[in-house]
Amino acid sequence: MELQFVLLVFPFLWKLSSCLQCYKCDPERLYKNDAVLCEKFDSSSNYVVNCEHSSMCYKRVTTLDLGNGVTTSTTVRGCAAQTMSGNQAKINGKWRPVDTIYDVYEEGCSYDPTDIERTTKSLYCYCRGDLCNGIGKYQASLFLMLVVIINLFIS
Repeated sequence: MELQFVLLVFPFLWKLSSCLQCYKCDPERLYKNDAVLCEKFDSSSNYVVNCEHSSMCYKRVTTLDLGNGVTTSTTVRGCAAQTMSGNQAKINGKWRPVDTIYDVYEEGCSYDPTDIERTTKSLYCYCRGDLCNGIGKYQASLFLMLVVIINLFIS
C-alpha cells in the first residue's frame, strides 16, 4: 500500500522543466507582433512561456478612473525583468556575456507609489512558482486531484 502511494505521489513532485513558466499576455498588439492579448485570458497553454532569465512572474493591472464611478483596466502578464544587459564574466580566460538573475522584487502586490496624483493606478504583483500570475495565485486543480486519488486508496 505504501509503495502504491509513493508511486502515485512521485509524478506530482517531479518537475520536468528546469525553468520557470509564466503566463504572458499584453493589453494590445503593437505593430505586427504576435502578442497574445490579456482581454480574453483563459489560463490555457496559449499564454504559457518559459522564463529562462527570471525566477519570478509578474502581473500588472492598471486602472483608469473615468469619473462618475466608471473605471476601465488593462492587464499585463509575463516574466519579471531580473537581468541587466552588458554583464560579463571571465570564462576560460575570455570575457563573455552572461545573464545574471538579480532578486530585486519582493513577492506580493503593491501599488506604484508614483501614481498618487494620477487618474491611473497600477498594481504590480510578483510571485514565484510556475503559472502563479494567472487569475488566482494558487492553482488548486492538481492538489484537488491528488486529494481525490489519495482518498480512493484510503477508502
